[in-house]
Amino acid sequence: MQTKTIGLIGGIGWASTAEYYRLLNEMVVERMGTSHSARIAMLSLNQHDFTSRAAQPGSYVIEEFLVQQGQRLQAAGADFFALCANGAHRFAPKILPRIGMPFVSIVDATARRVQASGIERVGLLGVRQTMAGRFYHDRLEAVDVEVITPDAAEQEIVHNIIYNELVHNRITDESRAVLQRIIAAMAQRGAGGVVLGCTEIPLLIKAADVDVPVFDTTDIHCRAIIAHAFGMPPA
Repeated sequence: MQTKTIGLIGGIGWASTAEYYRLLNEMVVERMGTSHSARIAMLSLNQHDFTSRAAQPGSYVIEEFLVQQGQRLQAAGADFFALCANGAHRFAPKILPRIGMPFVSIVDATARRVQASGIERVGLLGVRQTMAGRFYHDRLEAVDVEVITPDAAEQEIVHNIIYNELVHNRITDESRAVLQRIIAAMAQRGAGGVVLGCTEIPLLIKAADVDVPVFDTTDIHCRAIIAHAFGMPPA
């Protein structure tokens, strides 16, 4: 049975947060039957409140903001929490000690899944800060997985598709074709799989759309959250 109340900080953006809510409830039904649903406390943020603070010099302002949200979530009854956005995880090392609540990391869960697959080199897609940053690279390299990313121009294209379309739940065949081309190029460079390192990208790209294994971080994260909520080993 679900022994811990799930805490979610979402809304950045809302479309993928809706997927979290759907997937978590479906996973609880799979475990417990159709008369059950997930016990969740959720803060759905105004995306602008997050992005405007994250864009300020340094990280103090956004860290303070996220700490406040974590504390609000704990006051609402959450026993642990998750950030429903890959890019926000770059702030996790600074905010977690101040929130003092157990945390389920999308980066850790994804690294475990990639490691278990046996794939030694993966492509990484996400917002600019995820592809150009180190928080995913370092975690995957720690389990002997090499990370490759699109070039700078392609990173800008991916970033713009996410923020101009996917966070607004705008799904187009044209953008799917663009990401398929970028993924194929990374496969030609030796990527044996691709990490969809933005929780909106799985709204657009499915496993059947590409010729390499896909690591859907939204689904991976939800499975890890459910495992924690049910007191099971990490998924």
